[in-house]
Amino acid sequence: MPKSAALLIEPQKYLTIQKYVSLEAYFKSEDKSITKHEYHDGIVKTMAGAKLRHNRLASRVIQQLENFVEESNLNHIISNSDTKIRIEDFNKVVYPDAVVICETPQYFRNREDTIINPLLVVEVLSTSTALKDRTTKFEYYRTLPSFKEYVLIYQDINRVSVWTKQADGAWLPKDYIGDESTAVLHSLAGCPLSLARLYKGL
Repeated sequence: MPKSAALLIEPQKYLTIQKYVSLEAYFKSEDKSITKHEYHDGIVKTMAGAKLRHNRLASRVIQQLENFVEESNLNHIISNSDTKIRIEDFNKVVYPDAVVICETPQYFRNREDTIINPLLVVEVLSTSTALKDRTTKFEYYRTLPSFKEYVLIYQDINRVSVWTKQADGAWLPKDYIGDESTAVLHSLAGCPLSLARLYKGL
């Protein structure tokens, strides 16, 4: 074989062919897995482990949401990153960092770990996921009729961005920056989210 031909063939061994996985096979595997994976239209992607700062921010958001729901005697359900969200239009199953579910959860195929009716989704931005969370993942969530608010929490600066769906279907963004700020979550009865409490000691 001529050397030039070998050079043309050689790169082929570095190509990675991703195997298509059915949704049923994904759920069956995920039920047994000790690590989390998302499902993207037949492709299963392993989720990277989150750092301590990321996890503490997610926990503090959930704590503030839980406290408000309890004090306001609301029936909304707050859940963490163990809850999956099924996005039918894009054939995806994803894990949010935190989610507020409408009063009565609607489960995908009776799976109590997978919902289809999030009201509010929280994502803590990481270097590897920030662009996706701000763009494509937001696009996926917007196809869900129940979805009304998107909360993005930054790790490298005390900043929270809230996107709220308006009556005409448009999405209005608002940024809250610094410890003096308190984000307002309109979809959850005006729930206040204190940045001072969120970032304290971090």
